[in-house]
Amino acid sequence: MELIHNNYKAEWVDLDEGLNGMYDPNDPEDIALLRFDTYELIDGEWEEIPDGSYCTNMPAHADRGALKAGLAMIVNELDDCSGNPKKVLEKLSWMSPDWVEVSQ
Repeated sequence: MELIHNNYKAEWVDLDEGLNGMYDPNDPEDIALLRFDTYELIDGEWEEIPDGSYCTNMPAHADRGALKAGLAMIVNELDDCSGNPKKVLEKLSWMSPDWVEVSQ
């Protein structure tokens, strides 16, 4: 899933990451987590934002509404920040479903 807002794009990526590195489906305590990747539109091309990919606390099985709201939070923060977005994106790496408000 991806979301574009103005000159920014964010997408969820499942790289089989879990709470302690790689997701272990045999460990009942582990959770499959999603990563976000971010891009900026420069001269008509999507370019990866340096230091713009982070694993989050968003479960791979999270509700679609929560995932969409999470991406909206990311692109809105990118659009609002000035300069280097690294600190903003680091903060967003802690994102979990309880961070987002989902309309019913």
